[in-house]
Amino acid sequence: MRLTILIGLFVLGFVVSAKNTTRGVQLEFENNERVLSRENKEKILEMYIKTGPGDWIYFNTVQESEIEKNRHLAHSNAKIRNRIIADFLKENGIDGEQIKFKYGTFENLWVNKPLRLKSSVKLKNKEDSTNQIVKDFRNIDGCFLRFKSGNIIKFKPMSFEGSSTDVITVRIQEFNSKYDFVKYGVTALGDKGILETKGMYFIEAFSNDVKINLRPQVTYTLKINEAKSDVPFYSFYGKETNGQLTWVKNSQQKFYQESPEVNNDENELDEENYLNQNEITDTVFIESSSGEMQAILVKHVVSKQDYLVGEYSDLGWINCDRFYDAEEKITMTFSIDNGICDNSFAVYLIFKDINSVLPIYKITNGVYQTPEIPKGSEVTLLALQTSKSQNKLAFLDFTTNDDNLVNVNSSNLTKEDLERYLRDVIF
Repeated sequence: MRLTILIGLFVLGFVVSAKNTTRGVQLEFENNERVLSRENKEKILEMYIKTGPGDWIYFNTVQESEIEKNRHLAHSNAKIRNRIIADFLKENGIDGEQIKFKYGTFENLWVNKPLRLKSSVKLKNKEDSTNQIVKDFRNIDGCFLRFKSGNIIKFKPMSFEGSSTDVITVRIQEFNSKYDFVKYGVTALGDKGILETKGMYFIEAFSNDVKINLRPQVTYTLKINEAKSDVPFYSFYGKETNGQLTWVKNSQQKFYQESPEVNNDENELDEENYLNQNEITDTVFIESSSGEMQAILVKHVVSKQDYLVGEYSDLGWINCDRFYDAEEKITMTFSIDNGICDNSFAVYLIFKDINSVLPIYKITNGVYQTPEIPKGSEVTLLALQTSKSQNKLAFLDFTTNDDNLVNVNSSNLTKEDLERYLRDVIF
C-alpha cells in the first residue's frame, strides 16, 4: 500500500512538473559591472514575455571567467545583480511575489509567470454622476426612467422591499457609448468571451438612505430604443472584482422585439407611452342613412419607436448583450514605447463595427495582451496613463492579425488635449 502511494505521488509530481517548464537565461556583464545595460533590460523583458503561463524563468548573472578570476567577488556580484534585476522587474509592473532567490553553487533569480494575467482596466470616475438619473417615488406607484439615449427602465408597483407607502430612491448610471466605456472603465468582456452591447447600467435603490433590493421573484424592464436585431440579445449581470467587471449571461432572460403598434384607446396611455407616441388624424368617409357620403376625422395614437425589451431580476450591474462569435479567433501582444515603462497603462481595444470595448491584459507596464478576439476586425488600440503630473496617450488603428508583437509609441498631453484626442479617437 505504501509503495502504491509513493508511486502515485511520483506520477503526480511528474505530471505537474511536465506542465510547468523552466528556462534558464545567461546575462552578460563586463568588468564586474553591477548595473543593467540596455541590452540586458531588453533581454530580461523579452524572455519574461515569451515565458508560458505558470512557467518559471531564471537568470544566471555570473560568467565562468568571473568565477575563475575571483570566486568570492563572483558570489557578491551575483547577489547584487539579482537584486538589481528584481527591482527592475518590479519597476516594470511584475509582482514581487512572483520573484524568488534560489541558491545552488551561486544565487539565481527566479521569476514565475502567472497562470492568468490581470486586466489593465479598472472601473474609474465613480464620483462622476453626469450620466446618472435619480428619481424618488412611492413603492406602490412604481416608476419609469427615460435616459438621454432614449432607453427606458421601468419598475412595476411594489417592486421593492418595504411597505406600499415607502418612498424609494433609485440611482441609475447609463453607459451607452464607447466613449462612456473608456471614461468609466466599463468594458464588454464576458465570462465566455467578447460581448456586443446595447447598453450597460449600474442600479442602486434606497429607502430612508438604506440600500434595499427587489422583492423576491420580481423583475423590471429595460427597453432599448430604436433597436432591431437579427441575432438574439440576453440579460447579463456584472460581477465586480477588484475594480474589474466580468459579465455573466442569463439564458432564461432573452430580449424580444416590441414593434410600433396603433393604440386607439387614449385612456390606456400611461406617461411612458404618452412620451413615446405620435397622434395622427385620418379622414374616413362613411355613408349616412340618407345615402350621402360624410367625412369623419379619426384620431390614432401610433408608437414612434422599435424596442428590444428584456427583464432583469437583480439590481447592480446589468447589460443587454450577446456573445460575439467569430470563425477564427486570435490573441495579440502589444508593446508601448518599446516595452520599457515605469508606470502602467489602461489599455482598451475598441471595435469599429460593433458597440464593444475590451480590456487588455497586462504582462508588464509596457507589454499587453488581448483576450481571444476575432481575426480580421477593424479596431483601435487605445492606451491611457493619467496622473496629476502628466497624461500619456497611445493609439493605433489596425486590422487584427497574427503579428506577434506590435509596438505603439505614447505622447505626453495636457488634460484638455487628452480629452479632445479621446473624443476624436473613440467613435
